[in-house]
Amino acid sequence: MKKTVHNQNGSALLITLLIVTILTSLTVEFAYDVYISTGALSNWANAQRASLIAKSGQTLSSKNLMSVQKHPYTYATEVNLPIEEKFGPDTNLTVNIEDENSKFNINSIIFQNGLTNENALSSLKKLFEYLNINPSLALTIADWIDPDHEPRLRDSEYRAKNSYLWSVDELKLINGIDKKTFETIRPFITVYGEDKKININTAKLPVLISLHKDMTETIAKRIIDYRESMPFEDEAQIVRVSGLETIGPLLLGRITVKSSYFRVISTAIVNEITRSIESVLDTSMKVLYWREG
Repeated sequence: MKKTVHNQNGSALLITLLIVTILTSLTVEFAYDVYISTGALSNWANAQRASLIAKSGQTLSSKNLMSVQKHPYTYATEVNLPIEEKFGPDTNLTVNIEDENSKFNINSIIFQNGLTNENALSSLKKLFEYLNINPSLALTIADWIDPDHEPRLRDSEYRAKNSYLWSVDELKLINGIDKKTFETIRPFITVYGEDKKININTAKLPVLISLHKDMTETIAKRIIDYRESMPFEDEAQIVRVSGLETIGPLLLGRITVKSSYFRVISTAIVNEITRSIESVLDTSMKVLYWREG
């Protein structure tokens, strides 16, 4: 009899311990789910707030660009806007504006009628050469853009778009352009600008060198030295740079001193959650490109 009672007490104890273990597990799981859910909700709220602040950065950039356009020329390649607005603790906003006219317009290598712009194609080849990239890649890009199906190189018309690029990112689709090549050329090329002119006040050294087959690094550096002391107010002033007395007039029609297209990157951080908005605007503040991430 005593043995039976002892067994019953032991079984009851095991059952009790089992119930306690299950309840403890359920409690821990519930607490973890609440913690995860609360964290997820907090991250979502921070992400939403960061997105709105990033959009505010885009608005601030528009105001800045409108004031810039009052000047007869553009002389800053890149601008980081000072942000005076306070958006609260643990919050940060940065706005960067890049001049798209400081870059080589890769669509310029093909005229609207579909024929090749030999001067622009030569410039693209020279740009690639300076960046230590195979210049024949320019021919592959030309086949990607031009409307015909006649390859300049073997397989250069394979799956070609046969139309202008809408975005620089499209270059990743072209044979021969790997990640390293793309990242190398990306800072110096654009697809924006109807007149496809390059701003000599803002163009970086590789782009200046690409302007003409006789343009040397030394002469290109003289352009940079000249504009640092006195920005070009008119394209014709290019001939004032030593070494450009002959080349300079040949560049008229391909260069400008005032920019019309700008890339804006607005990045907001709220409690370590980051949201970034990238856009391209023209002088009328028309949005040509918009990407959030």
